[in-house]
Amino acid sequence: MAGIGVAAGLGAGCWINKHGPSSRKPLLRPPGALPEDDLLAECIRCALCIEACPWDTLKLAGFEAGLGVGTPYLVARRMPCYLCEKYDELKCIEACPTNALSEVPDRKSVRMGVAVVDEKRCSAFIGSFCKACAEACPISGAIVLDDNRRPIVNEKVCVGCGICDHVCPTEPSSIIIRPASIGDQAPEQVS
Repeated sequence: MAGIGVAAGLGAGCWINKHGPSSRKPLLRPPGALPEDDLLAECIRCALCIEACPWDTLKLAGFEAGLGVGTPYLVARRMPCYLCEKYDELKCIEACPTNALSEVPDRKSVRMGVAVVDEKRCSAFIGSFCKACAEACPISGAIVLDDNRRPIVNEKVCVGCGICDHVCPTEPSSIIIRPASIGDQAPEQVS
């Protein structure tokens, strides 16, 4: 049965190479993911990265992902990427049989995306005290509190793991993770 999935994945990869990239809403990809067009071409849709994830963070994209069907993604609000904090390596990258998820020198070098604070919704910006995102962030200096105790994201340090989005007490979240695949486009809530 697994052979059928791999064969279908290989066929989808060939089709993607021929027909171009997906025009669907960008997905938040796992650590080490190639740029979107390259990921779509390299990923064989084997789901080994999803099986390897110790936190059940990664999901398999459905037909709504267009050409990205069968590729790994995550929704940080539901379950962020914990960067395999208790392991020596990032399990998804280790499991990938292709170059779709490439090695990264260390966890601070991961670039899944970047956190963006919605100042109109964030409790700290509208008068309440909250530092949940800054306290939960696993990357030193990615989210710091300014002199008024409001969260400020250092885009050069943020890895886009989504832990801040996951712990944000507002509903919807005051922090959105802008996937690396959308570059400088305006962030959207990815659900």
